Amino acid sequence: MSLKLLRSFKGSKKGSIAVIFAVTAPVVVGFSALGAEVMYWQYNHRLLQSAADAAAFSGAAQLAQGRSVTDATAAASNAAYETGLKAARADTPAISSPPVSGTFAGDAKAVEVVLSDNLPRMFTGIFYDTDTVRISARAVSRTAGARPACVLALNKSASQAVSFAGSSTLVLQGCDVASNSIASDAIDFQGATDVTTECASAVGGIDGASGSLTLTDCAAPFAGSRPFPDPYEDLVFPASDTCDQALKNNLNVSPGVSRTVSPGTVTTFCTGSPNVMIQGDITFNAGQYIFDGVDVTVNSTASLYGSGVTIFLTGGARLTMNGGADVQLTAPTSDLDPYQGVLVFADPADSNVDHVLNGNSATSFTGALYFPTSDVTFSGTSDEDVSACTLLIADEVEFTGNSFFGSNCDAIGVETAETAQVVLIVE
Repeated sequence: MSLKLLRSFKGSKKGSIAVIFAVTAPVVVGFSALGAEVMYWQYNHRLLQSAADAAAFSGAAQLAQGRSVTDATAAASNAAYETGLKAARADTPAISSPPVSGTFAGDAKAVEVVLSDNLPRMFTGIFYDTDTVRISARAVSRTAGARPACVLALNKSASQAVSFAGSSTLVLQGCDVASNSIASDAIDFQGATDVTTECASAVGGIDGASGSLTLTDCAAPFAGSRPFPDPYEDLVFPASDTCDQALKNNLNVSPGVSRTVSPGTVTTFCTGSPNVMIQGDITFNAGQYIFDGVDVTVNSTASLYGSGVTIFLTGGARLTMNGGADVQLTAPTSDLDPYQGVLVFADPADSNVDHVLNGNSATSFTGALYFPTSDVTFSGTSDEDVSACTLLIADEVEFTGNSFFGSNCDAIGVETAETAQVVLIVE
């Protein structure tokens, strides 16, 4: 009976699959377990990389706020543990500022974080003597920004807060154009405009830049940036003095007539008829000139000269400089002057007042043109001059002609309008 059973088994094919399965099952299960463990390593490595990125970013954010390397290191370490690093099994985070390796080695604006974790072995423990497998992740984050802006629009929501119209050509030497508006077209390029600047930044969006914008120090316009601080936000507008009606009348010179104006310390040109119409040549001696409720128009035949001058506009006073006027004005440069570096200051209490600043190739505004709540239409300044210094801050700005802005302002004492710093993960 037993021999018959054995003979039947020998010829039967019904049990072959079972035999093959029995032989291969351990291999299949083993490779499945190995694959699952490798996926477990990869998953934990992704978590570790995220923790390294967060740690490096947190450390660089401290540097962006002017904090010390010690503060940056502490912030990076805290962020690593808060985002998943397991203190019980991981190595102490290796945090370096400046980084000790990679492209940004030695860069004081960067923070390097290296995290290492020791994962418990499962199936692979059969083949290794160690109980853990070591994984590592590295990240480098760097601060960027703090760039000087020559043109800054302060309005927080306006469409086209900075706009370039017609065939205007603008060159910003060593500085940026910036807008605090959240609008999708916070900086807007129209027509055949040609703008050259180190970078363009807006809290909102930048529209029409393709073909109109040349950037010399950044790869692309930066939309979605943080708001830019107003460097003159705390500057106090002066009180008006006694009106000098006679001196105001002296400004109404005819074409070809020259006159020199000496304010003493402060001179107020007061409300009342007539407004100021300058058609001839005026030289302003150093001092403060306050136009209170009186419009000032500089005709195309006029010339304005002055050094150590600050012009104040209040009471709804409107400044209009017509195209062709030869204007060469320089702000005070003394450290003792509270308005050092400020050439024109429009009263922040005056809103919805439009000013027009047009000139020609000989026009030179050296200093800050500060219109915090007013709109400015700007066209026409001097040819390219690497020694030039012009800062334009207004509620909104429109460019309609050729202009050049320079950032060589150290000797003038102009406050820097710096674009806000950003923190980028660079490695």
